[in-house]
Amino acid sequence: MIVRILLLFIALFTFGAQAQAIKESYAFAVLGEPRYAFNFNHFDYVNPAAPKGGQITLSALGTFDNFNRYALRGNPGARTEQLYDTLFTTSDDEPGSYYPLIAESARYADDYSWVEVAINPRARFHDGSPITARDVEFTFQKFMTEGVPQFRLVYKGTTVKAIAPLTVRIELAKPGKEDMLSLFSLPVFPEKYWKDHKLSDPLATPPLASGPYRITSWKMGQNIVYSRVKDYWAANLPVNRGRWNFDTIRYDYYLDDNVAFEAFKAGAFDLRMENDAKNWATRYTGKNFDKNTSSKMSKRTNQPRIRAGWRLISNVRYSAIAGSGKQSPSPLTLNG
Repeated sequence: MIVRILLLFIALFTFGAQAQAIKESYAFAVLGEPRYAFNFNHFDYVNPAAPKGGQITLSALGTFDNFNRYALRGNPGARTEQLYDTLFTTSDDEPGSYYPLIAESARYADDYSWVEVAINPRARFHDGSPITARDVEFTFQKFMTEGVPQFRLVYKGTTVKAIAPLTVRIELAKPGKEDMLSLFSLPVFPEKYWKDHKLSDPLATPPLASGPYRITSWKMGQNIVYSRVKDYWAANLPVNRGRWNFDTIRYDYYLDDNVAFEAFKAGAFDLRMENDAKNWATRYTGKNFDKNTSSKMSKRTNQPRIRAGWRLISNVRYSAIAGSGKQSPSPLTLNG
């Protein structure tokens, strides 16, 4: 009888081991396979040789009073959600694919019950300190204890643990690819900064961050200026090559869209997105619009799908809008 029980236990253990295959990948897709192969050079929609430099001024509506995108009160400044790099990042020409940024690769169970992420040893915060597995573990715990209640609800029972200086293991309470990929998109906070700050509280000054831009000046509630990080550790990764080309990105705040539109007509800022067909047809007239609307621009926008979609209008001539030197999928009116 004892022998029979032991044989049954061995059989069950062996079956379980065979059922959970372990895989390794550099990229992931919600559906199907990622578009870009291992060691790809750059995203297809960027110009890897796009020039670096210049300033672009954009508009934002309302006001801002802090620099913490995750605070439970207050109005965070424009673009503050992009201060931090994430383990993986997405491409703009496919739905739901994730490529390494802070991460180098990941090994995982084929049922998505757990994943171990290897961190790029070159990954750095803006002060030059390394991004480690401990920072990833700390970030998850920070969201679980001080983030929005929905996060705790979704990831209740999930664990994130640093098992080596540059390896973090995630065990999902509810195995699934989508929940795993959502965690790949979390910003990674520096523990040494955030251990002394509550995630739920506003920040009166910019935090230590890790992305391609840092906040260099601001006038609270009125404007905020980002400067490109010249020694950004991830600048030459495939996911970033040809992107983040402006030296300076400035956001000026306006009380409402009508005020912002009049400022745009006067040339106060450089780019405006329009998603109202009536406005597009009737409001964009006058010397700053009519004189530079070219036949080439008409051809580029003469597609029903594009004409019915959102419109992007520009006051400047620049070859690297939004990090791409190639034709934008949205029409541009040049008023420079």
